[in-house]
Order: sequence, then C-alpha cells, then structure tokens
Amino acid sequence: MLYFTSGHTARGFVQMAETNVSDVRLFILLRGGGECAQMECLKEIEERLQKADVQFDSIRSPWNALMPEGLIVGNKAIWCGSLAPDIPNEATVRHAAIHPDMLSAPPAQKTAHIAYDCFREALLIHDEWESIFINRFDPKKADRLAQKWIAALLPGKSDDKQKTIHRFLGAATPTGPVDYIPELTEGLKKRYLIKGRAGTGKSTFMKKIAAVAEQKGYRTEMYHCGFDPASIDMVIVRELGFALFDSTAPHEYFPGNNEVDVIIDTYEELVEPGTDEIYEKEITALSKRYSEIMEEGTAHLLEAYKEKESARTATPAAASRTAEMIWNYL
Repeated sequence: MLYFTSGHTARGFVQMAETNVSDVRLFILLRGGGECAQMECLKEIEERLQKADVQFDSIRSPWNALMPEGLIVGNKAIWCGSLAPDIPNEATVRHAAIHPDMLSAPPAQKTAHIAYDCFREALLIHDEWESIFINRFDPKKADRLAQKWIAALLPGKSDDKQKTIHRFLGAATPTGPVDYIPELTEGLKKRYLIKGRAGTGKSTFMKKIAAVAEQKGYRTEMYHCGFDPASIDMVIVRELGFALFDSTAPHEYFPGNNEVDVIIDTYEELVEPGTDEIYEKEITALSKRYSEIMEEGTAHLLEAYKEKESARTATPAAASRTAEMIWNYL
C-alpha cells in the first residue's frame, strides 16, 4: 500500500505517522549520508520486498513521491532517521548507518520555509474563497445529508478492535501535487466522490461519517488534506468496503464504474442556487491569486529539494550497501 504520512503544508512540515506504526515492535532508523541517500536505500529494500512478494506499506516522501521515506513490514519499520515519527514505547530501536563516501557538502538552505510561507498565504486566500460559499450554505440541510448517509453506510456495529489511522490524502511535492487515491481505493465495493466548492461542507460531511464509524467500532482510515491538515479529504472503512473522498482539484476524479462510483455534490445539495454566477468575478480573481501563489510555493520546494540533493554525503552505491545489510537482517 502506498500513502503519505508527512507533508509540506500551510502549517509547515507535518508528520502524522504515529497511528500507522502503533503495532511496530522493531524500528530501524537510517543515519548518515543525507536524506536522498537514505531514500535510495529504502527504495532498494522496497524493490526486494516486491520481488519476494512480501506485503508491506510504502510511506512515500513528499520530497519525491517516487521514493519512500519509510517502510512498514509486519511489525517492523525502516525509516529515514530525520523524518521518523514518535516511536512506540514497546518498540526496539536499531540504527543503520550509510557511511559517507563523498566530500561533505554545505548544509541545505531554508528554502522550504519560503515555500511554507507561500502555502500559508494561499490558505488565507482559500479562506476568503470559502467565505463566499459559507455565507450561502444551509447547515440544517448539511446535517440532514450527513445523517442520511450515516444511516446508509453504517447500519450496524463492528466486532473488530476499533482503530483510527491518520494519513495524508496527497502531498505537495517539488513537481506538483501527488495522490494515491486509485491505489488506496482499489477493490472497494463503493467509492463516493464528493464534489462541491471550497466551503461547501465536504470535509465536515466526511468528519461526521468518520466519527460515527469510530463510535461503532470500525477501523477507520482518515486522510487529511495535504494543504491544510485540519481538513479531511478521504475516509475509508475497509470492513464495509467503502471510501468517501474529496473529488475536486488538485485530486479531481470522475466515475469510472457506475456500479462502484457515486457522486455526492455538496454545492448542488447545500448551497443557494446561482452562487457561482453571482460571485463569478470574485471567484475567478481568488482562483487566479491562489494558483499563482501555489505555483510559487512549488517552485521554492523544487529549489529546496535540489539543496537536499547537493547536501548528500553518500553515493547510491553506499546506500545500496546499507540496503543489503538491512535486507539480510530482515
């Protein structure tokens, strides 16, 4: 399974892997060589696990969505040391060093923080955008809509041990937004694509359904917005075979199978008709400002990643040697 547990957000760099590693009993932390070399080490281990047909979770890096920042294999986890989450008290910790075989480079600059400043500014623009629809939103209808779908999706209780897992739906990366919705929802009986506008209750709707799923004892996967972690972009209850997710940009999808995919449109259901038309000029201006500042933030992330790459002190060959050592240990 592929997913993100860390992200470049409007609230800075956020790590929320703790609920994903609560059952881990052996933590191997990579040290030395720089984060890029550590991710190369993890990628080699990932490829070996795939060839051996071993089940595992690949926690992808928001710096490079093709590379893992951590791997969970049963009750074992391997992680980039500087990106690791809080480790469970019951877990044993081991360290694996990637020995430097390059001249030391100067430390990376703080360009990532400039990107986070851009994202914070974009969040303020987004809040202004939301306010247009919030002022024409019917909260009573929203409550009724949530109760209707709670009754339809969660008729009974679970006999399993309840657990809530927090992850990111996607991530802002140096090459733009990335998500793993198709992989995470593959094989589910139903996918509910939540359409709407900013401020039309998509996140609140999903939070209400997730809260009842938790109360009824279901294992609930909550996927936070990679831009604003306070917002929820997807909920999955695998025991019941369904997912609900925010299907608007930058993770917009359309029904691919009418027997599986169902659209729920919170704009159509909950907002006064004609809002788009009445505020067309304001929405267009806000959308333009938002896109521009997000593009600027992404450009700064790319510069920050280049700085990370230049700060590495180990070659791919050194990373491979450490991967071999860890594979033999596993």
